[in-house]
Amino acid sequence: MVDMRFFFVYLITIFFFVFSTVSQSPDQTVENKSLRVLSKTLIGDDGRVYACSDNDFFSFESNGSIAWSVHMDFKCNTGFSPVYSGFNQMLVLAENRILRIDFPKNGTKSEPEMFFDPGETILGFAVSISSSSVYITVKDHGLYAYNMLRQQLWIAEPKTERFGYRLGCRKDYDNCKFDSGPVIDSCEASIYISNNEGELYSLSLRGTYYQWIQDLSLVDRFFTVTPGNNGLVYVVFPTKSLVFALDSFSGDILWQKTVGPLAESSGSNPVIDTNSWVSIGSLDGTLYSFSRTGELHKIPENVEADSMIQVEPLLDCSGNAVYVSQTKLEGKTDRVIGDSTYVSAKKPERAVFSLIVPETRSIHWSHSYSGQSPSLLLDEDLQHFLLDERIVLAFIAASNPGNPFRCRSKHNKLSSSCSFTEPEHLDIYIGNERTIIWFLLFEFVVIVLFAALVRFCFIFWKKQKLQGRPFSAFLDKRRLLHRKRREIDRTITRLQNESTADELAVDKINDLVQERENVKRKLSSTYSLGRDIDASKLKDHVLPLYGGGSRSLSFRNRENESITIFQTHGHESSSSSEESYRDQHYDDDDGVADDENDEGDLKRKQKGKFHAHSEGSSSDDN
Repeated sequence: MVDMRFFFVYLITIFFFVFSTVSQSPDQTVENKSLRVLSKTLIGDDGRVYACSDNDFFSFESNGSIAWSVHMDFKCNTGFSPVYSGFNQMLVLAENRILRIDFPKNGTKSEPEMFFDPGETILGFAVSISSSSVYITVKDHGLYAYNMLRQQLWIAEPKTERFGYRLGCRKDYDNCKFDSGPVIDSCEASIYISNNEGELYSLSLRGTYYQWIQDLSLVDRFFTVTPGNNGLVYVVFPTKSLVFALDSFSGDILWQKTVGPLAESSGSNPVIDTNSWVSIGSLDGTLYSFSRTGELHKIPENVEADSMIQVEPLLDCSGNAVYVSQTKLEGKTDRVIGDSTYVSAKKPERAVFSLIVPETRSIHWSHSYSGQSPSLLLDEDLQHFLLDERIVLAFIAASNPGNPFRCRSKHNKLSSSCSFTEPEHLDIYIGNERTIIWFLLFEFVVIVLFAALVRFCFIFWKKQKLQGRPFSAFLDKRRLLHRKRREIDRTITRLQNESTADELAVDKINDLVQERENVKRKLSSTYSLGRDIDASKLKDHVLPLYGGGSRSLSFRNRENESITIFQTHGHESSSSSEESYRDQHYDDDDGVADDENDEGDLKRKQKGKFHAHSEGSSSDDN
């Protein structure tokens, strides 16, 4: 498709029921000039149509009759629709002032109240009912946030810096300014607004926090923004006939699609139904509908050549379908000049209003109107206003003809408005997913092993035997203890295998077992590869046996169990004290000296036990 940068549409004003001015008499032309022009309309949750004209605000029933009206001191801006602000109130833009209009109570009307008067041009405003705030864009000033009590909350400007880095307005910082009205994404609690350089901003509702800024100037500086309330933001470039879908969280472009030529002034705003299908009408007469993933439905598939859709579709009361107005013309021509495409249209013949479900491409209701068709005759109150397809489509959508779906209540609208807000998770891996999982598992195991190694090293190097001593001496001592334990094991095995089993051999085996336990305690505490363990907690408390004693004392209890305590001479007592000290401090500094002391201990113990047995025998003989 040829890149379309500009569309010029010459259309004769379409009057009530697709209205030919050629057949009108001069008296009818004068009468039409006296008709009042309605602003853009708003279909409320109560099924009424709200609009303003000149200095009056109107509430219409779905059949066109006036339910109530309020006179204003200022002339309303017909290019903006009223905005519902909650609490049965409407906000209306009139002569660059925002007026607040209360709904009548018990038939009593109240005068409009001045809500905001900046003294400058207002580019647009929006209301967040959830936060009870109003957001207003003032030309050359910025974005203002007010609460419903008319208290200013904050002001945001397109020029901002964060941590010394400039965000936004990168091309012309001095002349950069907001040039669009704010658009609110209630599901994401975000505000979307653009500047005159083609950059789209996403701000938080609760402050001047810029969530992201997307530069779209490479495509075009003129675009419209529509929140999808489904995790996406839809950006339409009318002069390029492009539709972009952006991630509302990051601002990344997820997909882009090309549609038919679009009207620049109106009709370029898409509508999103509850099934998350976005629909936009084109000047080629086709309704383009895209799913959340970018799937395209063209409705109808075969469209007449001399037809166009120049009015944006409207959502029906159920949220599942849209009402569309398609204009049939006497003729239409397209001309391509350079990179531009010009669309010229002859006078309209009739209008076809249809109820379409974009997801299924089904048309549930359709009716064609031409001339002064009596079948669309609305209340006579509307005969005082100049009606075009936009106004007629609004009353058709409010009256809900041919709709098989059940209308949603206000509670259902709130509960289903964010039902599609969770964006799909994009797979950032382009390799084998199974291989990636195994690789991540391997990394986890390596990290765990490395953490265990670091912990072991930290504990090991805190050992007391390594403080101020070479590591080689520690290892030599461990090897010596292991060799000594093996020698003791071999000696015990040899003694047990000998045929002679006298008391001296048994005592020697017992001493060797005790000595082996002493070596094991050393290897498991001060000379272990783990943390130091208090040796006193591992040492068995036994009664020592001494040799060379001069006397003994015996005690006998009621169970005929006796305990004999031996008393030795002074040098032997000193030797036993040294032995006890070595038992408590068996982790000597010098490994060789420690082993020699151990061998001496073993000999002294054997000698002490030999004398003990001798004295015990002599005592028994006496």
